[in-house]
Amino acid sequence: MSLLARPRVLFSIIAALLLTILGIWFLKGPLEIPPLQIDPSIEIPIPGLDWSYPLRATIIQQWIAMAVILAVAWFATRKMEVIPGRMQALGETVVEGLLNLCQSAAGAVNGRRFFPIVATIFLFVAGANLLGFIPGTGTIFKVVSAEEEIHHYEEKYQGAELESKLANLKLYVLDENNNVPLGLPFAGLIEGGFEYESNGETTQGWEIYGDQWEEFHANNPELNAGHLVPFLRPANTDVNTPFAIAVWSFIFVEFWGITSLGLFAYLGKFFNFGRLLRGNIAFGLIDVFVGIVDLISELVRLLSFTFRLFGNVFAGEILILMMSFFVPLTFVIGVFFMEVFFGIIQAFIFAILTLIFGILAVSHHGGEDHGGGEHGEAEAAAH
Repeated sequence: MSLLARPRVLFSIIAALLLTILGIWFLKGPLEIPPLQIDPSIEIPIPGLDWSYPLRATIIQQWIAMAVILAVAWFATRKMEVIPGRMQALGETVVEGLLNLCQSAAGAVNGRRFFPIVATIFLFVAGANLLGFIPGTGTIFKVVSAEEEIHHYEEKYQGAELESKLANLKLYVLDENNNVPLGLPFAGLIEGGFEYESNGETTQGWEIYGDQWEEFHANNPELNAGHLVPFLRPANTDVNTPFAIAVWSFIFVEFWGITSLGLFAYLGKFFNFGRLLRGNIAFGLIDVFVGIVDLISELVRLLSFTFRLFGNVFAGEILILMMSFFVPLTFVIGVFFMEVFFGIIQAFIFAILTLIFGILAVSHHGGEDHGGGEHGEAEAAAH
């Protein structure tokens, strides 16, 4: 029997096609491209200081992620039972899985040392990535008018730098309800057009893209320009968040290496002049070169960690925006599921790389595991 002959399959196909057509017809419209620079959603004034704290959408999302993780942990452990309930079983599964992973890779002793950091990184990154799909993320905005945006630029920049920044300023055409109006082409951006008041003088700047603008504005004189600043954005779309996680991962890896091998033994991995000082010039120079390469790779790890996570999450945000523009309501759902999977995979990769680099940090030059496995347990017991 053909699949199309089955009423449920046929109904599902027809419903999907109708939703696709309705989405494209009614929902397709200009969308603001997520910027790399995160503008503050709220400025919190500091009492007694001529300064305010710029609270950004990604910071709010971080707080929400931490609150959710703590709430789940509390509900999972508040009433521990021999026969666990659903929440307790979920918590035990995650914790036991991560602990077993650390111990199987690093040994019983080092596995328990690495576990708190590896688990924290995985849970935070996974939670922050998944919470990027909650309703309202990236879709609830605060409107910053063209005049206000230019005033901010005038406070920050002067002279030629101000002119350069204003020339590259991109704002959006907005209606009286501060919505991006349908009917304009996707290039409904304005770059550096509206009349605005600067230092008491009305200045004509900017040119507005889109051939339909004059006709559209004549029929809609209430249109204005502005910038949409979301109240929530996925935490890892701000490069500062992955960088902060990478810095803490780097700090703990170095801490594990120094406390396991000793300061001079650990630094000897990167500054190995032993054979060179003993007169073995050829192999001594090789040791020095390898040490320098290892040191550079240790520092470059900060960048690779940061941009691996940031690039994947930011690219996912752009992909969802594009699919929401081209085929809203239907195919974009598949992209959401794909990004959920990638969000968890990225958290796992970040955590497992921290674990691997921790294992390498506590290993001797020859790769001998210091403190891991049976040898590590025996040595720990002896001490």
